Amino acid sequence: MEGRQKLKTLICSILNKTGPAPKVKLAKLILFSEIEHFNRTGDSITGLYFVRLKKGPMIAFYDEVLKGGIGRLWKREAEFLPIYEEGKQKAQYSFSPLAPCAITPEVQDTIDFVIKTHGSKTGTELSNMSHKLPAWTYSEPNEPIFIAELAAKDESEYFMLTDLVED
Repeated sequence: MEGRQKLKTLICSILNKTGPAPKVKLAKLILFSEIEHFNRTGDSITGLYFVRLKKGPMIAFYDEVLKGGIGRLWKREAEFLPIYEEGKQKAQYSFSPLAPCAITPEVQDTIDFVIKTHGSKTGTELSNMSHKLPAWTYSEPNEPIFIAELAAKDESEYFMLTDLVED
């Protein structure tokens, strides 16, 4: 199965576990699921890389895959939140599952653990956690970041990994 299809299945599986989830929170649950799965198995769930964005690492093709599943695998709903400083409202999109997904028990175990550990956190809290990852801290904007880098437990492990890659 190709990476984008695996991402679709991962999104669907997370939504089936969490119920409605805002876009940012869903993105971070994907990130932490990938990290946890890599730590458990040495493999990525999707095989995709991440990109360094201002709000933290985002899996490649996220927006495209999310948009492509609307109406078939999940639905999108907008909630309008007031932005008092600007005197306007901003849409926050939430996604809800429409269909069950088939995923391996190993990946489901990872998702269950991540939801149990991080599911009660907000998208902002998860974004703040992602900003503490050495791979995000030491990468450049829009630079690809690979799961092995994101899974580094601390700066010394991250730099040891990047030194190996450079050699």
